[in-house]
Amino acid sequence: MSNVRTFAPRRPTAASAPLPVPSPAEVRRQIEEAAQSALDIADRLIALLNKIEGDTDQEDGGDAEPSLGAPEGHVSQIVWLRGSSSDTELDVTR
Repeated sequence: MSNVRTFAPRRPTAASAPLPVPSPAEVRRQIEEAAQSALDIADRLIALLNKIEGDTDQEDGGDAEPSLGAPEGHVSQIVWLRGSSSDTELDVTR
């Protein structure tokens, strides 16, 4: 895979004086800001990939792939996630 690019981590900046300990509210604000930035970047990357790949529904058998979401007919994804103790797979021949 010669087209894989690795990224070097950013170098830490040298602090001249010790930073004060932020309040819990400030820590939460910073985490929420970082999380929102990560979501924005993910949205931009997904949009870019969608432009590069085109419309997957126009491909041969585009709808033949399984969905990654919870199957229809379940009350919620949580109920679907719990599953059952059955060790069987869905068998269409039954």
